[in-house]
Amino acid sequence: MAWQTSPADLQAPRLNTFPTPGGPASASTSVRSTWHGAPTQEWRRFAIAASLAFVASVAFLIWTKYRIGGDKPTIAVDDIGEGVASGIAAISLAWAAARSSGRLRMAWILLAASAASWTIGEVIWSWYEVFQGVSVPFPSAADIGYLLAIPLAIAGVLSFPSSPSRIATRGEAVLAGAIVALSLLFVAWALGLRSVYDQSQQPVPATMIGLAYPVGDIVIITVLIIALRRTSPAQVGRMLLLIGGLASNAVADSAFTYLTANGTYQAIGSILDAGWVIGYLLIALAPLWPAPVTEKTVEDEGPIQLWQMALPWMAVLAAALAAISIALRNQVMDQFETVLAGSIGVLFVCNQILTHRDSLDLLRASHRAETQLQARTTLLNQVIVQAPLGIARVSSDMKIIDANPRLGSLLQTKTSEIIGQPVGKFLPADEVERVIQAFHPLWTGAADTVESDSHAVRADGSNVWLHWSATSIKKQGDAPDFFLAMFEDATAQHTAQEAAMANLAGLERLSQLKSEFVSLVSHEFRTALVGIQGFSEMIRDQDLAPGEAKAFAGDINNDALRLNRMITEMLDLDRIEAGRLTLNIVALDLNSLLEDASVRARASSAKHTIVTRLDPALPAVKGDSDRLFQVVSNLLSNAVKYSPGGGEIAVTSHAQDGLVQVDIRDHGMGIPPEFVKKLFGRYERFEDKNKAKIIGTGLGLAITRQIVEMHGGKIWVDSTVGSGSEFHFTVPVQTPGVT
Repeated sequence: MAWQTSPADLQAPRLNTFPTPGGPASASTSVRSTWHGAPTQEWRRFAIAASLAFVASVAFLIWTKYRIGGDKPTIAVDDIGEGVASGIAAISLAWAAARSSGRLRMAWILLAASAASWTIGEVIWSWYEVFQGVSVPFPSAADIGYLLAIPLAIAGVLSFPSSPSRIATRGEAVLAGAIVALSLLFVAWALGLRSVYDQSQQPVPATMIGLAYPVGDIVIITVLIIALRRTSPAQVGRMLLLIGGLASNAVADSAFTYLTANGTYQAIGSILDAGWVIGYLLIALAPLWPAPVTEKTVEDEGPIQLWQMALPWMAVLAAALAAISIALRNQVMDQFETVLAGSIGVLFVCNQILTHRDSLDLLRASHRAETQLQARTTLLNQVIVQAPLGIARVSSDMKIIDANPRLGSLLQTKTSEIIGQPVGKFLPADEVERVIQAFHPLWTGAADTVESDSHAVRADGSNVWLHWSATSIKKQGDAPDFFLAMFEDATAQHTAQEAAMANLAGLERLSQLKSEFVSLVSHEFRTALVGIQGFSEMIRDQDLAPGEAKAFAGDINNDALRLNRMITEMLDLDRIEAGRLTLNIVALDLNSLLEDASVRARASSAKHTIVTRLDPALPAVKGDSDRLFQVVSNLLSNAVKYSPGGGEIAVTSHAQDGLVQVDIRDHGMGIPPEFVKKLFGRYERFEDKNKAKIIGTGLGLAITRQIVEMHGGKIWVDSTVGSGSEFHFTVPVQTPGVT
């Protein structure tokens, strides 16, 4: 597993009692860390050092227990062994300081100085007993080294990054330690230590120096316990080594104090002196503990734990119970006990003042944090409410948990009517499955964000295109807690895209029709030119009778007329679409025009019967006679061409609603429904692939439609495949008195 913590392995060895760096973070402590497992070689190095420490401790115990070699060798082993153990601890701690930086380096340096100070005291003690062979006076210069180690250890403990950082909290820790120490000393004094000192022959200064040992240990222990509240789990092993070393030193300190006070501590020492050897060797092992390489940044100290607050109270309670015990036994507190009781009271008041001050600081910080949080929350709510995008929280079962007003605007409904509704309510049935598939990567964790476009249904039934994106908001595990979705109106983009696609399709169709038209016109032109060329060569190169020459000349004329007609149609359509064609609008008799066009059509085909059924009461119309004649001629020509088997072609006229309607009916092949809507388009011409080829450019009906619409009328067709077609067009009636 990967865990993240701060730069340096912060666990400190401790001589008479030193705390370690880093402890479990409180609930309000923010930590960033990275944990990489310790290499195997570090475990091997630690195992070797621990084995050597174990062997040395056992050897020291056996030697001092059985006094191997007599008193002098035992005294030498006892005194020098204690100095060697503390010296090893000083070297190990100095080595840890060299590998560290910042506050951590200072902590290791102070702890190394504490161990070195103890070592100096032990060297002085050994000089007296081992090398001079005399009893060590008490107190002596050695006690300076021993006692100096205590404040150095306390300073080292408080220098660790894991120790309290606020001044009030540090002072509180020191006072709590002092209260606990004095309370425990008061209890010990009341329970029997008093009688020991009453029997002691030591002067008062020596007595006070002796008391400094257990008091110092108790203070360091207390401060260490408070500082360790934020030790990380990775440092547990190192912590156990330090605490073990501390406990071992405390046992030896207390034994030395007690034995010195009752005068039983001799040069030969005590087997309990092994506590210093074992304690310092454990402390020396602490920097070697193969803890993971960690980097830890503590951004907030967090509140004091309940048990930490209760610690000085419990100590005072114990002292109070001891005082009650003294009263119940009809004893009177001596001067020392009275000083202890008064000191405990004073320190307890100071401790409560600092605690109150620290609580006020935390309360003010909490209020500031709450104010900032409320301001950020208000700002965030305003941003969401005023956001130009629709925003919604969607539950894992695809129901809308919350929504902003913009989403209600997009769906044209109230926000309150959106909340609690399933997402599918606002989607067409065929879109729901696609949206669920789009969300699938969010459910499985394959993606953190997905986006797509959906066709949504508004409350009024209208449709809107929404571009949406959804992000998975997860719980502490991998399962999504909800989805944060944002919506944007994409209707304009989709409309533009659809229009662009339609225009592109139209352009492609137009390009195709133009290509077909060019191919068709090229074929028609070539056919006519081939006829003209062939007939003219025959007239030129052969001796023809006058009748034959006249017939060939007629064929040449027909082909020329076909070419002229095709060119005229192309030019006419171009002029009409360019707006350059003008109409000569006059009042005219449409029946007369229809009769003339029918006469010419009869002359063009002997197989067809062209009949007229014209309304004799037909009013005059407004129009250009030449262009309307072109319209009728084109429609009759098409009727003839698309009735290759002959038959009747009927031309009728009648007036209604201010318009004159002309109908031209044939009984030809008819036009399929799918082609009718394209019939009046440019270059469009219908051919039955199973029938004979129909000659034409496909421009005639396009020109016809343009001319009719220029007159203010309209043109359409009714057709049934196999039964023929009927074309209709209308022209406005001439209003009387208007020219």
